[in-house]
Amino acid sequence: MPGDIVRATVPITFTYKNRVGHALEQYLNGFKEKKILGVKCPACKRVYVPPRTVCSTCHKPIDKMVEVGQTGVLKHFTIAHVNIINGEIIDAQQPYIIGLIKLTGASSLVSGIVQAPSQGTIKTGMKVKAVWKETTQGDYGDLAYFEPA
Repeated sequence: MPGDIVRATVPITFTYKNRVGHALEQYLNGFKEKKILGVKCPACKRVYVPPRTVCSTCHKPIDKMVEVGQTGVLKHFTIAHVNIINGEIIDAQQPYIIGLIKLTGASSLVSGIVQAPSQGTIKTGMKVKAVWKETTQGDYGDLAYFEPA
């Protein structure tokens, strides 16, 4: 029936102890220093954040790390009302915004939480800046969120 809420549980466990790979390892190491790193294709010059090892445009191998800006433009966003924790959908304590951001110097989009004084102030095309946790350790959570710049 329209408007009904459907809940599903898909148990997910992560018991792997594999490396993230050289490119993502460098990306996360950059977070320790509150830097956002990408890779620049030697052929077409596209800059990918997060980094990858092969250019999706010209299919050339990429290994040159570059630092991109801490600011960017919010290209797309959605308001999330749930969290997924270990495969279980849990109501969020309050709605939050997930955005796709084109950082200065990057060709690709990176996703992140976007915070603002009110959700009504969030607009596609607005400038945002990275906000880091006070103490960083080389983890995805080190980049706490983006806020209006």
